[in-house]
Amino acid sequence: MRVVKLKDNLFRKAEKASAIQGMKVDDLISAALDEGIHLLSERKVLNLYKNRKISLQKAAEMLAVDLWEMIDKLKNADIHIDYTKAELAEDMS
Repeated sequence: MRVVKLKDNLFRKAEKASAIQGMKVDDLISAALDEGIHLLSERKVLNLYKNRKISLQKAAEMLAVDLWEMIDKLKNADIHIDYTKAELAEDMS
């Protein structure tokens, strides 16, 4: 276990949220950090795909999802799926 310092106002928000959720403050902060880190990572991968820095397959691998789930994520983010023959060849190898 590691100790993390939080600004007072952020800790107060966590205390209020933990009371609403009916969970310990430490558990709420851990869950919120886990979800937030996942969302930040997903946003980064979607942006890399959108800017054609990575292939569809690579994006799926980075998020540890199958291609169909990756396609759903792209659709939900309103990102155009542009799958070229070169990408297909790369994904098939």
